[in-house]
Amino acid sequence: MTSTSTTVPNASAHSGWGLTLAGLSHFTLELCHNFLPVLYPLLLVSMDLTYAQIGVTALIVGLVTSLPQPFLGFLSDRLGPYRVGALSILWIGVLMGLVGFAPHYFLFTLLVGLASLGSAAYHPAGAILATMHSRARRGAGMSIFSVGGNLGSAMSPLLLAALLPWFGLKAALVVVPIALVVGGLLYAQHGPMTQRGIGTLQPSSAVRAAEISSAPFFRTALILLTIAAMTRAWFQVSLITYLPVWIEAGGGTVAQASQLLSIFSFAIGGGAMFGGTISDRVGPWYVVVISFFCVAPAYWLFLQSSGLFQYLAIAFIGFAIGNTYPTFVLMAQDCWPQRAAVASGLIMGIGWAPGGLGSLFTGYLADLSTLTYSLTWLVVPPVMGLGCVVVWRRFVWKG
Repeated sequence: MTSTSTTVPNASAHSGWGLTLAGLSHFTLELCHNFLPVLYPLLLVSMDLTYAQIGVTALIVGLVTSLPQPFLGFLSDRLGPYRVGALSILWIGVLMGLVGFAPHYFLFTLLVGLASLGSAAYHPAGAILATMHSRARRGAGMSIFSVGGNLGSAMSPLLLAALLPWFGLKAALVVVPIALVVGGLLYAQHGPMTQRGIGTLQPSSAVRAAEISSAPFFRTALILLTIAAMTRAWFQVSLITYLPVWIEAGGGTVAQASQLLSIFSFAIGGGAMFGGTISDRVGPWYVVVISFFCVAPAYWLFLQSSGLFQYLAIAFIGFAIGNTYPTFVLMAQDCWPQRAAVASGLIMGIGWAPGGLGSLFTGYLADLSTLTYSLTWLVVPPVMGLGCVVVWRRFVWKG
């Protein structure tokens, strides 16, 4: 793979359409993959599950979604991001559409685990699609990509919650035709828009990434960024996994839980748009550190509140987390521009792996005590992430 910039023939002419496809495909992928928390309260009854079993499922989904990403990032370099992205969407859409037909826990978990391979393959390809078409405004391009995904995450529980009363668990079939249409549309673009070497990007003008990537500390910088992304995943996946159950245990309804999940995801989308766009002006590090600083106290207030203030608190938390989505990826790509797909996969893949582990730990702690007590401990991961980012700036990053 060469070290030239990611410029393909007619890329400028297709940049707007390319960004639209990147956002739309990310929206579709997350729409197909993020309705599981809405199903968990039903599965607790129909399959007689425990909190720990839900945590195991979340762990498997998290690991399969995340760990293969750096390796599958090489597929984007060899096959092209359009082709890999399209096949990933088709794969995840079909398998997730079948989860409502699973007769028992093992088959259900097997289906969602296999489906998660589609997410693992898609994310490095999607990140390259976003940055290759955004030219100098890479932060804005990653914002569009991130917002598409978070809107899909927000719509997913709402869509399934609306259909569950009529179709039960088989309502998951609704995602299949959506995935077929968008996956086919994305695949149709792979011929004229794909070129080997597409994983190489020009670094942002604010950072001398070519020098940084050859310096001895760039690997340490990537490790610290990945650990910080891990803490974010631990917090977010645990909250998403157990929020519906916690709301129902406190006397709420599935509809209320779905509303909170959707507000959370919509807010993440808004934060992603703001964070990536503002990072083009002030730099991604400032966006990340301020966001992490705000998450823990806002989350503590969320647990203590109710009613309207609870909705406002979850929105603020989602906005703060959303700020870090495009900025983490940009920081990683600046560390290793010659292997941007792999660097992106480290943040979106390995950085997401502890989400499932954190969910399992949260569920295990809930079985030993109470769910409220275990959720209170989620104030810790954002503080750990803040520490990693501060160390990254103070002792590692010299750009």
